[in-house]
Amino acid sequence: MKAAIGKRRSAVLLVLSVAVIAAAALVLERFHATLDLTSGGTYSLSAVSRNLYKDLPDRIHITYYVSPELEARHPAPRQIEDFLRKYEAVGHGRITVSVADPKAESGAVESLGLLPQRMQVVVNNEARVAVVYSGIIVQYQDRTEAVPFVIGLDSLEYDVVKAVNRAVTGSQALAAVIVGDGDKNYQNDYQSVDQALQASGWRVSVLAPGDPVPAGTKVLLVLGNSAIDDYAAYRIDDYIARGGTAVMALRGLDVQTSYGLQALPLKTDAMNRLLAAWGLTLSPELVLDASSRTLPFQDSNPSGGAMIRYVKYPHWIVVQGGDCNRKNPVTAAFPGLDLMWSSPLSVNAPAGVTVEELVKTTKQAFLQTKSFAIGPSDEDLYYSEQATTKGQYLLAASLAGSLPMAYAGKPLPTRSGSPALAALPAAPSPSRLIVVGSADFATDLMTMTDSGYNATFVANAAEWAAYGPDLAALKVRGTHDTSLSKVTDASRRSLIILFAFALNILLIPGGLALFGFIRSRKRKARAQYAAEAAEGPGGKDTVEGTEGGDR
Repeated sequence: MKAAIGKRRSAVLLVLSVAVIAAAALVLERFHATLDLTSGGTYSLSAVSRNLYKDLPDRIHITYYVSPELEARHPAPRQIEDFLRKYEAVGHGRITVSVADPKAESGAVESLGLLPQRMQVVVNNEARVAVVYSGIIVQYQDRTEAVPFVIGLDSLEYDVVKAVNRAVTGSQALAAVIVGDGDKNYQNDYQSVDQALQASGWRVSVLAPGDPVPAGTKVLLVLGNSAIDDYAAYRIDDYIARGGTAVMALRGLDVQTSYGLQALPLKTDAMNRLLAAWGLTLSPELVLDASSRTLPFQDSNPSGGAMIRYVKYPHWIVVQGGDCNRKNPVTAAFPGLDLMWSSPLSVNAPAGVTVEELVKTTKQAFLQTKSFAIGPSDEDLYYSEQATTKGQYLLAASLAGSLPMAYAGKPLPTRSGSPALAALPAAPSPSRLIVVGSADFATDLMTMTDSGYNATFVANAAEWAAYGPDLAALKVRGTHDTSLSKVTDASRRSLIILFAFALNILLIPGGLALFGFIRSRKRKARAQYAAEAAEGPGGKDTVEGTEGGDR
């Protein structure tokens, strides 16, 4: 009787457990809940998205257009739909989401900005190419914005938030660019940066040094400083003092590349005075590092003809992931950075200003402080000051807070033919900026070494400066450090190679052989012990004698 009752209780508990699990699954399905165990929270909404509804004056609708052929063959569309439904769940009625078949729109989805993709499918054992869509349309009042194609979650949240912002404001965010080197222009020398900015949704306006910064500018990029005089620097000081944000790629020396390679003192130090007021010093020196590029240079052979010679060029520093700040989103998912003809930064932050050191050299870096030997024929002179200047140097830093005004209380600069400048504000407003001690890293010189991540760094820095760390973190969410983090210290590398050789050639095989030998000895000892135990305490002769006596 008791056994039957126990069986019934077990059956009831099993049925109830299955029912609870099924109910929980239905609830999770209804509310699109997930258990996100990823380190970066890839499947969860960030605080930016959860609070997105607060900035919406009116209801916004998100439509995910996905082709059935893609949905049936790829897991991403389901993940994307689940992720978008979370916006609806936290939107307090201001965000609605729907999923639609693009075929139902009769080709209108392309006019909305979606991009078709081709995918090979098999139908009735016949291979064919299908045109598929997987894009998002954000509709706000009479305005629409598109995420043209998405096939994963890595940048989905960032793309959606930016599309919502564009739809609500009715325009792309404005990035103003000042090319501060007289021998360069934006169209010819900064195409890689321009493409990265436009891919991140920026509208770019190019200014001449000294032009007023347009109203509504979200971030100012100062690329170079050799031609920035006091008039232009005052404009920048005024913009920052009024709460403007900026990314600056600056040089400590004027490196001339047009007629041979030479490093000269800057003709104007106006930007240096700005930096000094903000607690930064960009030294008129060059940083060289063991972690660097090998570059091809054209040279003359002994017979007078031209030849290509490859030179280990410590002036082009390769920054690896271990030498950057992993807490700042700009460098959190760091793929690398190439810095050309860099100068060292030092920081003495004013009160109320937060400074983060973003990028450093390795500890094997050194300086040129006097004789700036940078040509390929000067290879023997590169290391003349290595012994006395070896160490680790700061190359990029961020500042946040109310930055002091460099021109406060001083006469207004003037420039012939330019309008008079307006007075600075009475007190500075909070601002954010990133300063990199290399002006050339942002130029298209990066294409020589396939260092497109330089342009990505500039775009990520612009995001951080304009919108703060939260949105910048979304931009790099799901990306990872793909650098090999190579060991550049020759002595340390040799030690690691020796250890790897000893471990793989000697220790592991030797350890396995020793383990086998010890195990074999133990097995023989156990077998011998078992044999002796079976023969009895008197041994074989004793046993036979006993048997003979019995007979």
